[in-house]
Amino acid sequence: TTEAALHPAAPPAVNVLDDVAQRISWVRNYAGGDCFYATALAATDKAIEIEGFGTDVQPFMQLLNAFQGEFKIEPDVGVRLIEQPQCVVADFLRDLPRSSSHVPDLTLDRTSVPNGTPVSGKLSDLGERKPEMLLIDHKGMAFSLNGRLSGTGDGRTFSIPIGLSSADQAARKVVPQMIIVLASPNGIKAADFSAPTPAAEILPA
Repeated sequence: TTEAALHPAAPPAVNVLDDVAQRISWVRNYAGGDCFYATALAATDKAIEIEGFGTDVQPFMQLLNAFQGEFKIEPDVGVRLIEQPQCVVADFLRDLPRSSSHVPDLTLDRTSVPNGTPVSGKLSDLGERKPEMLLIDHKGMAFSLNGRLSGTGDGRTFSIPIGLSSADQAARKVVPQMIIVLASPNGIKAADFSAPTPAAEILPA
């Protein structure tokens, strides 16, 4: 009896899993307003890591406070600031149907690169699926990067030279670029394009 009093029984594993699932669902369904996307990257019964995209930090501060008020846990929230023309990506991710399939894994060698330096990395966890890789620049233009993918099977590698216009260089500020990877058994017809195209046309399709 004394031992039980000193070491109370841990909550059943099924309850812990339900609590974690509830927190992930809460983040998924949180309404942060226009140009807002947040997702739980990792979660346990004692911590949660959230990543988001938006044009302003304030909505994510509100998410942090609301989550802490609901679950009595302070989440680790990372915000990636994007430009207004890239908000179509946040809308796309928020409205994308949830899939039980494994998402492809995208790993960049560097997340911040000087002008003229290639963006490089690898894809994995593709299985037998065909990848489609898009770059959405800070002006909201979509570029197909499929021609830059090398390899077959479960993984691919890539190296993409990116250069800024003279106007962007003169502004001397960080310019966000977004890369999206989609994977499907037979390819996605709407993602098969060559000329730069507004993301507002490509992503809804």
